[in-house]
Amino acid sequence: MLKTNTRIDNTQQNSILFNDSKDLMPTSLIENVSNHIEMRKFQSGNNIKHWNFYVVDGYSEQTKQQLETHLHYDHCNTRTLLVISGPLDKNIIKYLLLPINGIVSLSFLNFEYETILNSLEKNAMFLEQGLHKNLSSELDFKKTFSKPIKQFILNKDKITLELSDRDYQVLQLLLDGHSNSEIAEKMHFARSTVSTIISSLLKKMQASDRTDATVKTIRNGWVDCYR
Repeated sequence: MLKTNTRIDNTQQNSILFNDSKDLMPTSLIENVSNHIEMRKFQSGNNIKHWNFYVVDGYSEQTKQQLETHLHYDHCNTRTLLVISGPLDKNIIKYLLLPINGIVSLSFLNFEYETILNSLEKNAMFLEQGLHKNLSSELDFKKTFSKPIKQFILNKDKITLELSDRDYQVLQLLLDGHSNSEIAEKMHFARSTVSTIISSLLKKMQASDRTDATVKTIRNGWVDCYR
């Protein structure tokens, strides 16, 4: 059974629900998340009325079926985040079939809750970086029904946008699942420079975030698949 701990902000008419059957989410994190949501509501005046956080160990069909009975999609008024307490293995992305707005590990949420919540508020989607490559592989696998992908390689002849050499290099590294700091190290750039390049790239691609850019690159057929 799913155990629910609900906090309600009566002033703003917001509900913040933490569904954590094993009490794995620290009290300090619950307080930080709740306070940040209430602060952002006051600052930005967003129309998000419901925030739901579901903590699960990992992937199982039983858990997925259980979540299906609780979750209802409401893009405008609700944000639902799935928090994984265990390893982010390749099966985790199967949860994206559920009406949720993102998936993160518990440890990542603990350190990056502000970034995650701000992205959910603005873009209605957040996927931890470690899952990007798994998502790309799954999308291509579903499309080709073939053996697993070892790497996606950008094909300049297939890209329909005008991308600079830096854009091309960064997009390839995003496809490979690298973080900003890893990209900066590989390209010998400052992290701030990499962030600027990525921001410009997302605008050119009309992508909301790194995950969206990766998905669009695969769906647009801009890559060759190496198995």
